[in-house]
Amino acid sequence: MRRSALAVLLLALPAAAADPVALGKHNLSVSGPGAVKAQSEPRTCVFCHVAHGAREGGDNRPASAVQPLRYQSSTMASRLAAPAVGGASRACLSCHDGTIALGQTVKGARIAMRGAAPGDRMPEGKDRLGFDLSGTHPVSVGVPADGRFRLPAPGDAVKLDRKGQVQCTSCHDPHSEGNDPEARMFLVKPNRGGAICLSCHALPLWRTNPAAHQASFASPVPPGTAAPGEYTYATIADNACATCHPAHEAYGPSLPRGARGQGDDRLCLGCHDGRVASTDVASQVARPYAHAAPPAGPSGHDASEGPASPLYRLPEDRPSTPRHVTCVDCHDPHAAVSRTSFAPRAAGSLAGVWGIDRNGMRVDPVNFEYEVCFKCHADSANQPQARPSASMLEPRRQLPDANLRRVFDPGSAASFHPVVATGRSAAVPGLLRPWSASSMVYCSDCHASDAAPGGRAPRGPHGSAYPHILERPYLTADRTAESPQAYALCYKCHDRNLFAVAPASLPAGTEPSRFPSHYSHVVTYAAPCSACHDAHGVSSLSGNRVNNAHLVDFDVNVVSPNRMGIRQYVSSGTGGNCSLSCHGADHDGRAYP
Repeated sequence: MRRSALAVLLLALPAAAADPVALGKHNLSVSGPGAVKAQSEPRTCVFCHVAHGAREGGDNRPASAVQPLRYQSSTMASRLAAPAVGGASRACLSCHDGTIALGQTVKGARIAMRGAAPGDRMPEGKDRLGFDLSGTHPVSVGVPADGRFRLPAPGDAVKLDRKGQVQCTSCHDPHSEGNDPEARMFLVKPNRGGAICLSCHALPLWRTNPAAHQASFASPVPPGTAAPGEYTYATIADNACATCHPAHEAYGPSLPRGARGQGDDRLCLGCHDGRVASTDVASQVARPYAHAAPPAGPSGHDASEGPASPLYRLPEDRPSTPRHVTCVDCHDPHAAVSRTSFAPRAAGSLAGVWGIDRNGMRVDPVNFEYEVCFKCHADSANQPQARPSASMLEPRRQLPDANLRRVFDPGSAASFHPVVATGRSAAVPGLLRPWSASSMVYCSDCHASDAAPGGRAPRGPHGSAYPHILERPYLTADRTAESPQAYALCYKCHDRNLFAVAPASLPAGTEPSRFPSHYSHVVTYAAPCSACHDAHGVSSLSGNRVNNAHLVDFDVNVVSPNRMGIRQYVSSGTGGNCSLSCHGADHDGRAYP
């Protein structure tokens, strides 16, 4: 027996469509529950559907004459992007962009409406998206198979249309308002834990790590503030993606929450100020030397930046390129885990971030903390450290090299602090326990908050009261009087007795230094550590293993050539000799044991 076309159409419509109550606000008939509804039309489906002669997709709504501004991002990978909004989204936007009368149909029929804004269009409010959709999740686009996305699993309530494209109806079911009893919003299924988002977005470390944001039971609303209707659930873990990424009315390419133009980091610091997150990063980046306080506008960061990016090269290859730093340069909010210390391999708050390895190649994700730092402090051509300082308070090297990848290179560098690999010397007297000749150090062992020792400040180079974001004081001006405070950073690892106590008066059991003249230099003549040593190291472009062993690289503000025009140190392996002039005294091959 043949069925009529009308019968087939009715069978194809969701069962909920026959229930005017289930439609909620989408019931625009005379019996509709909202303030906007027809004056006399009793049918509920005719506002969106037409039984015969409908356009592709079955909609009964005219397309807007205004092509909406679309979401754009340098990392948008969809290969099926439509030139215009189409499919079911076209019908949705015919009402929700506020440009077409609510009762107007493709066939030219005009259903009289009441309670609408002038012109019977969508009333002003959050449901009226307008035609600027640059802050709305993209529609009429495909789901690329590039590892960051996946197709919804069979049976998932989230579905793509016949062309394999995401439409409004992938996330919203206009025939039912009750699929998520808490969120409502016509969602196709409850979005607790970001369930709808994760149907298409593949975040490998979000669940397996598990990320701190994925597991947080903190409230997304800071105490003492009110955000009615902004969040659906009570915890960050339950709000999940929606805590930071609203599907509509966002203000940037990654769809973060917040007011337009406030800057990329405002979102992060809105929680990481000690009120929601347990640690207060906001106060640290506001300190005198910071990494770095958020700007009032866009920071300059782009999610696509990297060594191969044609538009956003990082490391930067031009001295004129503006520098920037944001939270997401160092932290992946989908993978980061809260931990108080780092394992030898980068983990915790650095999980999931890309970086530059010791060979200058991109590594994703990083294995070591220094690989994150090398993104900006290695091969970048715009480093301010590459420009000699005019201040006599700052060390000035004869051949400075700002590329820390070369400075720490264990294969080629003249000498180096053990950041990338352990040091070359098998015996390093004067190291305080637990440090030893086989120890390695992190960048954040020296560059961190001044409140970190014994405090609750977050680990890492967020900000400090001391220059260069140093955790402790390290004075570099000539004639600095020695004290525990003046070189506190050095004394974190090195026994002060070897520098501040005359060799003949060393406490019993103290292993003497191979350079017993430290005392006379640092105490008697008040020469700072930096007068002779470069704390990071000396690259192969700046020196060699004979003249620059033991991090020796003279500060030319303090050390001058002697009367024979020589300024050098020559290592003999266990000792060495100096030819130079310092504080008016010439050294002519003066030997040290």
